[in-house]
Amino acid sequence: MHSEHAIFKKAESIFSQLSEWRRYLHRYPELSFNENNTASFVAKQLRNIPEINVLVGKEETGLETGVVGILKKGEGPVVALRADMDALPITEETEAVYQSEHKGVMHACGHDAHTTILLGAAHVLSERESTFSGTIKFIFQPAEEATDDTGSSGAPYFINHGLLDDVSVAFALHMDPEFTPGHIRLHEGPSMANVDTFQAVIKGTGGHGAYPHLGTDPVWMLSFVIQAVQGITSRRTSPLDPAVISIGEIRAGSSTNVIPEEVKIQGTLRSYDKQTRIHLERELHQAFSIVESMGGSYKLEVEKGEPALNNDKKSVQILESTIEEIFPNFYIKHEPYGLGGEDFGYIADRVPAAMLFLGAGFTDKSNKGLHMPGFDIQENILPVGVSILVGSAIRYLQ
Repeated sequence: MHSEHAIFKKAESIFSQLSEWRRYLHRYPELSFNENNTASFVAKQLRNIPEINVLVGKEETGLETGVVGILKKGEGPVVALRADMDALPITEETEAVYQSEHKGVMHACGHDAHTTILLGAAHVLSERESTFSGTIKFIFQPAEEATDDTGSSGAPYFINHGLLDDVSVAFALHMDPEFTPGHIRLHEGPSMANVDTFQAVIKGTGGHGAYPHLGTDPVWMLSFVIQAVQGITSRRTSPLDPAVISIGEIRAGSSTNVIPEEVKIQGTLRSYDKQTRIHLERELHQAFSIVESMGGSYKLEVEKGEPALNNDKKSVQILESTIEEIFPNFYIKHEPYGLGGEDFGYIADRVPAAMLFLGAGFTDKSNKGLHMPGFDIQENILPVGVSILVGSAIRYLQ
């Protein structure tokens, strides 16, 4: 039997354990930077594996809820396998027997499955005879979904703590509800977006609703700004460069007959390459500057979020070879994953890395997409995910 087939057989043999872990994590989801119970659970499972050295907490990982397992078998390079652990502020509507017991919080992005798959990979790799020489770091990362008051998500804390300093390559995977098991999206180069946000205030004088000519109206000015903002990607950016700007919130006034003094507006900018990222910000300032010719003023701040997920060519090839070896009947779609953000982008910015999207969805997709209250996965994907991470780590180290 090929070692690759043995990997899947071993992963399948722990399926009931994988399902149990995943359902426990799904039942008790925790928000970004508050993954205390999740981190304790993960650390406890890792400590059951004698070969693995476990790092926990701020002193050892850079974050209070961070957990890292280290498996060293002889000399050789260091491979990082990463899973995110946090959930979302969404009320679950799946009616599954393992539905969230934390009101208003749910695993709507599959991080419970990612964490489970990485725990499974730790078990399988630690039990294998030494068919590889090197070190594997199992990185259980908090806070992929949200930023703290410094504007940082979880990955930069791990990076700044030095957890990637000795790493040669990093792999990760993500649940994909758009496709059913047997389908994988794997793409070289920019595959998810640079994520920036903007907050702006347009100021006028306000005034009485019956006498608009006596003041300056920021709501009227906003109507022109919106036209200009919406035109940035359709008229001021090359159609060949993936980019989008979306306005998510507008706040102004509270009365029927009072023109407000100011309008607040915020939204998001998404792009794939660095030049487009710079271009969008410059154009946004240009769009807001319209208000100055109308007697108003504006203040605009753009906050940089995670960089685009840039999948390394060699890392992608390793994932692809592993999938073709273990799952020859799987269909690999070579396409980007969209303009969503992913803080694994920080890791891929630092070391050669690749993330794939693993089909785990249902044929009936209604209400079951990422970040939706009906999101769920087909659990038979868990041993598949374990096999891909295990196989890719071994392939690299061999």
